Amino acid sequence: MLINLIGSEGFIGKAIKKNSGKLKLKCWSHSYENVNNRFNLFEKDSWKNLLNSSPETVLLLSWPGLPNYNKNYHLTRNLPFFIEFVEALINAGCKNIIVSGTCYEYGNVNGCLEENQKVDPNNAYAIAKDALRRNVQYICEKNNVRWVWVRLFYPFGLDQNPLSLFPSLVKAINENKKEFNISSGNQKRDFISSDKVALNLLFLCINLEAKGIYNCGSGMPLSIYEFVKKIVKENNSSIFIKKGVFPDRIGEPKEFWADMRKFNLLLKNSNLFNNASS
Repeated sequence: MLINLIGSEGFIGKAIKKNSGKLKLKCWSHSYENVNNRFNLFEKDSWKNLLNSSPETVLLLSWPGLPNYNKNYHLTRNLPFFIEFVEALINAGCKNIIVSGTCYEYGNVNGCLEENQKVDPNNAYAIAKDALRRNVQYICEKNNVRWVWVRLFYPFGLDQNPLSLFPSLVKAINENKKEFNISSGNQKRDFISSDKVALNLLFLCINLEAKGIYNCGSGMPLSIYEFVKKIVKENNSSIFIKKGVFPDRIGEPKEFWADMRKFNLLLKNSNLFNNASS
């Protein structure tokens, strides 16, 4: 199976390439100068090479405009283009469409989050993602196309936005800073390495039994303070973690994490990924 990876130069895209093993990838990105691999959501002419290649499987990671979660362009610009692109993929004969979603689709709820529970997104990005998921489901099921929607929780890795928590912390450690400032640190989140996210996504791409919505997290809640403390320990650092410097984010739950039973059951019943990547 050839996987067409859209958003290959993004944070998770780079992790996909790093962890793909012997799986066949064809990488697409707006940052490529080579016209044969260039894809820009907002330039429909750049879709042609992909669509003309009769793509069987597409992994769609790209989403322009992050991390500005409350901008209207997620709804007014990104969403219509993505819906049209999904329709174009199906018209081109695509049979497997895998899309990265977000845990923000669940909204301001606490606890262990299951894929089948009601969602209530409360920022423009999450609302647009949820609307795209509904459209993907409708369009794909109408055309007998396998669709997988993967709600990512809190990926971390060095290729992340340098202003994000993990790379900021590693940078401070490497520069021998005396202190590292955080919020209260009490909020519990589901942190998962970008490498693990990549392996999960690749597995969902190649396993034809995978259909519908899947969570992608560790399944284990960890407070921000505990996460930072863990990284500090792993790096044998003595940096002091200074709590309460930044305000906690407004409009987010105090603690939430992924229910991973659906994914783990699929993984347990299949040795496909191990065979394909060994």
